[in-house]
Amino acid sequence: MGSTTDFRCKQCHALLAKHDAGALCIRRGDLQATITGGQFTVSITCYRCKTLSVVTSPSRAFVPQTAA
Repeated sequence: MGSTTDFRCKQCHALLAKHDAGALCIRRGDLQATITGGQFTVSITCYRCKTLSVVTSPSRAFVPQTAA
């Protein structure tokens, strides 16, 4: 089983997504979205504090960032 990396809000640390083996999975209630492919950038607004966070695919160095 592969390891996963949690993608958390930089402001309040709420779990926003999980990254595993080239895919990013976002789950909230009944909603589930999986993003796969070579290169992608995903921006997520935190459901708790409304901070905008951005994550990029591993081929672009998976580094959670907080938008200014």
